[in-house]
This record gives sequence, C-alpha cells and structure tokens, in this order.
Amino acid sequence: MRCSKCNREMDETGKCSYCDLVGDDPVRVMSQEEQATYHGVTINDKVNEQAEQPYMHIHNPYQKVYVKNVNMGHSNWVTKLVIALVVMAIAAFVLLVALPVALIGIGIGIVVWLILTFIRGYM
Repeated sequence: MRCSKCNREMDETGKCSYCDLVGDDPVRVMSQEEQATYHGVTINDKVNEQAEQPYMHIHNPYQKVYVKNVNMGHSNWVTKLVIALVVMAIAAFVLLVALPVALIGIGIGIVVWLILTFIRGYM
C-alpha cells in the first residue's frame, strides 16, 4: 500500500516510515488550539451559506428571481484596488467624455433649431 501523502510504500502496519502518516489520514475538524497555531490553508467547518449557494432561486412558477451574492471581504487588496480603478475609470469616462459630448450635441441641436426657426420666420 502506498502513502497518500508522499506516495512511498507503507509498512505492514499501515504506517509510512517517511512522513509518519498512519493509513489514510482522515479529514477532521481542527480543535481551537490547532486553529490558533496553524498557519496554513484549512477548510472551515462553518460554511457560509452565501458562499455555498451563490445563486438563490425563489421558487414561484410566475416569477423567476436570481440573486448573485458578491463577497468582497475575502479578496486581497490588489483585487480591491483593481475594482476601484475600474470604477474610477468608468466615472471619469462618463464625466470627461460622455457628458461633454452629450452637452455639445444638445448645444448644436439648439443652435440648428434656432437658425432654422429664424430662417423660416423670414421666408
């Protein structure tokens, strides 16, 4: 039998002499002391329902509603910075490009309307 951790042969008792794994090391919930001293990646025993089911469907035959939950609490600062920069770029585009173009278009439309009204009034 091979060790599931290091892939070496186990002895007849089912113990790995290289990494001291006994049989198939089962997954278990860590104690509070182990959680406090452990600095690796763990699986939480208290699973967040929103993370478990990101899409919630309300069962009504006449209405279909899907809700997507976005949790920004567990993302790192680089992701938050990128999202903030994208939001600021969109806001800058709207304020510095789209709004002036729209105002210039409205202004040109008003000037054309005034000129046409003035020309029609004298004809």
